[in-house]
Amino acid sequence: QEQNPEMLLVVVVKRGDQFVGLVIDKLLGQQETVIKSLGKHITNEKLFSGATILGDGEVALILDTNTLM
Repeated sequence: QEQNPEMLLVVVVKRGDQFVGLVIDKLLGQQETVIKSLGKHITNEKLFSGATILGDGEVALILDTNTLM
């Protein structure tokens, strides 16, 4: 299914003077989390800075936006 470019959701991330826009499917909300290290489980993948356990018990990976810039 092709999306209308005028209807895209974009999250803008800032690092210093740089900005990057991430096109997303859905924004679920904002929440404070405690980030746990992935340790030796995913050492080759630098895209994620860790993981957290959400309120419903689901595990979510934390995207390291610094690696995208």
